[in-house]
Amino acid sequence: MKYLLTLLTLLTVGFSGDGKIGGLVFYDYTYDLTEDASNVDGFALKRVYFTYSQEISDGISYKFTTDINYKTSPMNLYLKYAKVDWISPIGKLTIGLQGMNVFNVAEKTWGFRFLEKSPMDTHKFSSSADMGIGHSGKFSNLHYNLMITNGTGYKKSENDKYKKISTQLIYGEKKLLKKDGFHFGGVYTYEPYEVDSVTTENKTVVAFFGGFAGGGLRIGGEFDTFTDAGSDVTKQIIAFYASYKLTDNIEGLVYYDMFDPNTNTDKDGETYMIAGVNYYPGKGLIITPNIRLTIPEEGDGTTIFKVNFQFKF
Repeated sequence: MKYLLTLLTLLTVGFSGDGKIGGLVFYDYTYDLTEDASNVDGFALKRVYFTYSQEISDGISYKFTTDINYKTSPMNLYLKYAKVDWISPIGKLTIGLQGMNVFNVAEKTWGFRFLEKSPMDTHKFSSSADMGIGHSGKFSNLHYNLMITNGTGYKKSENDKYKKISTQLIYGEKKLLKKDGFHFGGVYTYEPYEVDSVTTENKTVVAFFGGFAGGGLRIGGEFDTFTDAGSDVTKQIIAFYASYKLTDNIEGLVYYDMFDPNTNTDKDGETYMIAGVNYYPGKGLIITPNIRLTIPEEGDGTTIFKVNFQFKF
């Protein structure tokens, strides 16, 4: 009942105020083509988001977003965003529970979160949102973003005295999903943690990415590393994704992700590929038949056919 009451409260506030309310829903149908498949075929409701946002004065706005993850349980309701933005004379200051700056731009360049998360999100290099404070701005075509956050993400409370520092620099057009242009940039995060009463180690992410959009084509790529100094483990991602508008309502897409969970270990990597077609029947709805291949360096792979649906209002 808790998540129902929260949603009803959000809807009541939305319709009674001057703000905007919106929703985003992900569905899919899965059919495993792999011999001796272990996956359960069928329809599934994957994710539901409800958002309420409002500008309350000149330069000050807020946003609340709930996240229901049906993959684990429909009772898993999270507050993903609860933030205030202040457009100040020296840039934008964001306070509260907010989106991280680690893979947000690359995720928009990929553009199809309802099909698959972006590579760093998929492989847990960082949470997509966290509690803290952020500052962003630009000098001509150079965009910057600096954040200080708890480091535990939006599903857990802070559990130590240390904070995560995340920096992002981008040159060019950030929003390739909506505008033509190009960009390239990098991300660096640093998060210390306590091993015992006398020892402190750290986790870092170093990532480089780029993208281009024009003439109906949108492409992006990235190289990402995650290092845990305490366990001496370095993870690595090399990824590429592209889409091309064939007509106003038909779009082809591909996604390619090579992941190595430990660069010190041989033959433990995995390649993941998606190829599909987006069909846009009308405003707010996308239908995407696609096929997915998972190919480990050792062992048997999988082949899965899916039809994904995104509904947005």
